[in-house]
Amino acid sequence: MTQNDPSSYVMGNTSQEADRLGIQASLYDRHTEYLLRTAGLREGMRVLDIGCGTGEVSLAAARVVGPSGRVLGVDMEPGVLERARENAAALSAGNVTFEQGTLPDLDLSEPVDALVGRLILIHLDDPVATVKGLTRLVRPGGVVTFQDFNISRTRAVPAVPLLTRSVGWIAAALREGRRDPDMGEQLAEVLRLSGLADPSVAVAVPTGGPDSAAVTLIAESARSLLPVMERAGIATAEEVDIDTLRTRMARACTEARATVYVPELVAAWAEVQ
Repeated sequence: MTQNDPSSYVMGNTSQEADRLGIQASLYDRHTEYLLRTAGLREGMRVLDIGCGTGEVSLAAARVVGPSGRVLGVDMEPGVLERARENAAALSAGNVTFEQGTLPDLDLSEPVDALVGRLILIHLDDPVATVKGLTRLVRPGGVVTFQDFNISRTRAVPAVPLLTRSVGWIAAALREGRRDPDMGEQLAEVLRLSGLADPSVAVAVPTGGPDSAAVTLIAESARSLLPVMERAGIATAEEVDIDTLRTRMARACTEARATVYVPELVAAWAEVQ
């Protein structure tokens, strides 16, 4: 994805993808807040959230920094920003605002205490250049932290072959779109190459049962990536049978009495010198 070309977002720009993002947020928001706190966000900080989408990470950061702090969420899509503002208004979150902007060409009137982003670097052609360019907006002693997935860690325990196969399709489709399905593993090195020393790393993993949002997320991720799968010959529409995939996975997980582990959410962070 070029940093100003939303059409290259490999997951597609459909209403179903927007719904999938909502499901994803419901699974990960509590874990995101935990990882933000672990990375060093605290009350009173001024935070910049890049690629904020519909605002879930911005709102998590706003809860951490409290009423004495401020959060600015930036995204290039005006439609998602309207939804972000609606989400903030529904929660009476007065310490968060949203603006349209293109990465990494942002300018602020004063430096922030923390730069954050969740599931944004995976969608950039040059994440190192973006992080390096944005670190200039963070004061010395401030924090840079990003969160991303390790999709290959998605699994059922005990194993469920249909779920394993679905995760393989998803990972292959992302690679076909020149995206690393295990971007989480790369975050620490991205920070190092961006000039940030000694990054730290932590991981959080949501889980669920057969009828949970965890199964839904996997099925809906396959739905969003089905056009890529078909074009690349990864899987046919008949193999995936997307309209029954979730039901079949849930049934198989019930029969196996399985716990579903969705992608690891990795956070890496470092202090600006």
